[in-house]
Amino acid sequence: MGNRQHIRGLKRAAMQLQDSGALIALLQRSVRFGHKRLALLRCIQAERLGVAIAPDMLDYCRKVADQLPRATLEAIVAKAGRNRTENRTACF
Repeated sequence: MGNRQHIRGLKRAAMQLQDSGALIALLQRSVRFGHKRLALLRCIQAERLGVAIAPDMLDYCRKVADQLPRATLEAIVAKAGRNRTENRTACF
């Protein structure tokens, strides 16, 4: 399976099936690649699903959140809620 297809599969599993392993894999990838807002979004989504997040990833996301303007942070939190309730993969 190609990398893009693999990521799409993880996104589908995370959103549609609420697969905690897929969500953590996506979060790890976001942190590894330095995707700040995306990592934070995925971290919030994982927390809302009750997924245990490794301390180093949680620390990374906290630092990102601390650096963001309030309006941006609020938008990410709102998006995390929409993704969960609308069951969409496009916004992931």
